[in-house]
Amino acid sequence: MFKFFSMSAIAFSGLWFLVEKTLGMNGFLGQYVSAHPFIFITIYALVISHITITCMSLSYHRYHTHKGVILNKKLDMVMQVWLWLITSLNKAEWVSTHIFHHAHSDLPKDPHSPVQKGIWHALFLGVFDYAEGKNLPEVVKIRKTIPTTKFEAFMQNNSLTGPTIMTVIMVVMFGPIWGGILSLTNFLTSPIFAIGGVNAIAHWWGYRNHKTTDNSRNIGFLFPLNFIICGELDHNNHHGHMRSCSFRHRWFEFDIGFVYIKALSALGLAELKNVYSPATLKQELSKKMSDLIESDLRFKQRCEELAREMNITYQEFKARLEAYCRGEKVKLERSCREFMNEVIRTLKANQRLNLRYN
Repeated sequence: MFKFFSMSAIAFSGLWFLVEKTLGMNGFLGQYVSAHPFIFITIYALVISHITITCMSLSYHRYHTHKGVILNKKLDMVMQVWLWLITSLNKAEWVSTHIFHHAHSDLPKDPHSPVQKGIWHALFLGVFDYAEGKNLPEVVKIRKTIPTTKFEAFMQNNSLTGPTIMTVIMVVMFGPIWGGILSLTNFLTSPIFAIGGVNAIAHWWGYRNHKTTDNSRNIGFLFPLNFIICGELDHNNHHGHMRSCSFRHRWFEFDIGFVYIKALSALGLAELKNVYSPATLKQELSKKMSDLIESDLRFKQRCEELAREMNITYQEFKARLEAYCRGEKVKLERSCREFMNEVIRTLKANQRLNLRYN
């Protein structure tokens, strides 16, 4: 590693000298950065981060890991090359590490869990845990099962060649100083937003739509950050239904990644395989509510009383409640809505406390 950094420093010094003597300190476009450096670098960091995490989310995550969507092969390769140039990441290592993360989410073997290692460690040192985790024997075993093309294997075996090429491009375009700063910005995208943002914060704080065995949370209400991270911060939704290519499970949630997938699908560049939606969540909630009424004698008796008051059968009344819960246009009296809300509150409390009816 020391030899690599030494050679890199020598190569960068030589590139610096060459560019300065030919193009000048600002390269082709460096004068635009130097005019308003803070504004330019801020906008650049946000745009590059969004593009990079979007490629990671759509290609590595939703396509290759969970198969919720199938992307056009040429488009997918463009995304993979971009990720290699910007972050040095490759498909086989990323996918195998993420599969291992799901298998041991928030357990001692999880490569990046704030539950196990603390939020500050996961935020700032998670990238080192990822580097260590991708070489675990179990992860290597998973990696061997992932099919790769010759070029994907090349990117995997020459991971640092990508950022090196991108650094040369940035130095030529923006000069040695600004090019170096922007190259560092590129390389920090994944540790800050993907590893730190998703795998740290979204396993530590937020709300839950689904009961899972880990501590995954939804924090998509941090909208600007969730937009940059391509909707990945509704993380409990993802852990609850991993195969879904949509992370929007309630009406107020927003997943820009799924918007992109729908647009690609309309252009014939993507095929949707598994989509969990707000309507699906309502259907599941409706069934769970119905099952709870059947299991809890108190609720069943109240349901029968309300049915008699409405002069309909118990089954007809329960069917109305289920339809209302699914979002269908069913008119319910205030007493019926209050009853349904009480059942749903009890259902959520039972899930939170892990209570079951025998």
